[in-house]
This record gives sequence, structure tokens and C-alpha cells, in this order.
Amino acid sequence: MTFTMNQADTGPAWRPARAVTILAAGAVAAVLLCWPAAPAYALDRRSGDAVGVAAGQVVDDDVAATGRLVRIDGTVRGDVYAFGEQVAVTGIIEGDLIAVAREVLIDGQVQGDVRAAGATVQVNGRVDRNVTGAGQRLQLGNGGRVGGSWMGAGETISLAGDVGGSVAGAGESVLLQGDIRRGAEFAVGSLTLGPNARIGRGLTYWAERPQDVPAQAVAGAVQFHQMDRRHERVSRHDHGRFFGALSGFFSLTWLAGSALVGLALLRTCPRFVARFLNALERQPVSSFVVGTVGLVATVPLVVLLAVTIVGLPAAAVLAGGYAAGLYVGWLLLAVALGSILVGIVRRYGTRHMAWAFLLGLVVLHVGSRIPFLGVLVTFAALAFGFGTLLVALYRTWRRAELGPEPPAYLGGVGSVGA
Repeated sequence: MTFTMNQADTGPAWRPARAVTILAAGAVAAVLLCWPAAPAYALDRRSGDAVGVAAGQVVDDDVAATGRLVRIDGTVRGDVYAFGEQVAVTGIIEGDLIAVAREVLIDGQVQGDVRAAGATVQVNGRVDRNVTGAGQRLQLGNGGRVGGSWMGAGETISLAGDVGGSVAGAGESVLLQGDIRRGAEFAVGSLTLGPNARIGRGLTYWAERPQDVPAQAVAGAVQFHQMDRRHERVSRHDHGRFFGALSGFFSLTWLAGSALVGLALLRTCPRFVARFLNALERQPVSSFVVGTVGLVATVPLVVLLAVTIVGLPAAAVLAGGYAAGLYVGWLLLAVALGSILVGIVRRYGTRHMAWAFLLGLVVLHVGSRIPFLGVLVTFAALAFGFGTLLVALYRTWRRAELGPEPPAYLGGVGSVGA
């Protein structure tokens, strides 16, 4: 084992960009599984004070559960979306688990990925793929097993179980007592390796001072990068790598927040979503032209208005509307894109616009991060979304009726109400 300070890694390093790509690709695959060639799964919605899947019960659909207490004691042959004060899994989830709660406890088995946020996220059971967590306390118990990688941010991180892949995290206190088959990267206040801790490759960590790392605990190189909090100074190289390691997590957090906003938009404004899809289908070229002009011309106009005291309020309103328009247009374009993709996969049967939206949002998220082409994808998506939004708003203002119930068809895909 070798020890180096502020040097480049000598062994395989965990790459945040690669991790984001893998997680996003996994999310795309999970959404695509919602539209198999056979009759597709529906979304089983459950809500109440105490809800879930009872022991011995088998659910062949994806499950969305909200309540004070959400328990999965049976088997779910799909994904689980759980929101509550406490989420507990003692049964089997054959897909992914996406959970937000004060306490997320996994004592059973999740055969897909786990993405969880809460005051406490604890895994005592088995996760076959990856775990992404955020909370005050992130824990992998003695009997816990993660087949893929672990990535998280919290005040305290405790890993006593085994991780089959790599580990990356940021926490004030990090305790390692289990087996990490690949490498590990941490930004820490304190780092402790127990007597049973084992890292199969290298260890890289950022801290104010070197930590006590037993030589026998790490098979590869140990690299320490100093953070000077007193002067709030980090070297340019280390600064980029540290925040790069966290960028993947915050990117996924932004994606999750956009998903919630978009789903709320679908629920509260179905008629306007229908008008947006109709406008994009009927006037794609005009929408793109309008969006391009608005995308390019609005910023200079805001600057011109802002240089005068009289125009400053108008500039603030215009800037706020511009930002909101770009964001809403992006979300609505995700609905359209997902609808097109769903129409390719499933030409017949009921289409669920919520699932189409989630698929389109993930595809846009991944596409905008493709090297070089990502800039073009982002510009085109913003232009189409912003322009179509303006066209739909203009039609609404002029009260140009599209029919008693405007259809949300895009190339024969399906309706918003589906």
C-alpha cells in the first residue's frame, strides 16, 4: 500500500460523470420496463394513514404509496414509490425503490436500485444494484449487502455491511466496518476504519488533516487531499474533483424535483398540457422559430431594461417569466417526447401520461449531458419547449378553442387523462 498527498490517483478512480450516466441509464431502463409488449403494468396507487403491501400479498404492478407509515411486507413485481413519515421494507421489491420519508428502513430485498432521502436511511437487508441516499444518517447494517455501488451525502455515514461496487460520499463523520470490493472516495470531517474494514482498491479522501488509515485495510493507494476550512481554500484541482464528486448527486436531486413539479403540472393543468401537445403537433416549425427568437432575444432585452431605473421592475418581471417559461417548457416537452417514445414501444392500449412524462424527462436529462452534442440537444429542447409554450399561451389568451375537450394526441399516442 502507498500513501500520497495531493497527487493524481494511481489506481482506477470513481468517476462522477460515469456514475451519473450509469444511474440515468438505469432509470431509463426502469421506465421502459413499464411498457412491455404484453399488457402493461398499471400504477397501483395506495394512500392512507398506514398503507402498503401485506405479508404474503403479491402485487404485479408498480406501487405508489403515500401515508404516515408505508410498509412493504409482501412482494412487488415492479417499482415502489413511497412517501411518508416512515417507509419500511421487509418483503421483496423486484424493481426499484424510490422513497422520501423521515425514516427509510430496508430489512428485506430490493432487486433494483434504491434512491432514498430522509433523516435516516438504513439498509439492513439486501439491495442487488445501487444505493443513492441523502439524509442526516446513512447506515448499512452488519447484515446489509449492496450488490452495486453506494453513493450518498449525510451528517453521518456508517457502512458495516458489504458493498460489491465502489463507494462515494460526503459526511461530517464516516465509519467503515465492512467490505468494499472496489474503490472509495469521501469528503469528510472525520474518517474511521474499523478492524473489519476492507477496501478492495484505492481510497481517496478530502479532509482538514490526514486520518488514521490502517495499512491492511486498503489494497490500493491511499490519497489524501487537504481542505483548509479556516481560509476556505482548496486547490483548484481538488476543488474541481470534490465538487465534481457531488455534482452527480445534486443532478439527480434536481431531476427528482423536476419530476414532482411536472407530475403536479399534469394533475392540475391537464387542459393546458393538451393545448401544448396540440400546438407542438400542428405547428412544430413555428414553435421552434418562436422559441429560438425568444431564447436569444429575451436576455439582451432584460439587460437593456435593467440599465434604467424605470425599466428595472419590468426587467425583473421579464427575467422571472423567462426563467419560468424555459423550465415549464422543458417539462412539457418531456411529456411530448415521452409520448412519442411510448407510441413507438406501445402502439395499442392505454397510455399513462405520467409515465410518458417521466420517460421523456430522463431522456432529456441524459441527452443534455452528452459531450459536445449535449449543448445542441439542450438548445433545441429549450427552443421547442419555450416556443410551443408561447404559442399555447397565445392560443389560450385568444381563446382559440381546440374543441370541447382538447385532445392530447401526439402522433396517435394517447390522452392526458389516460
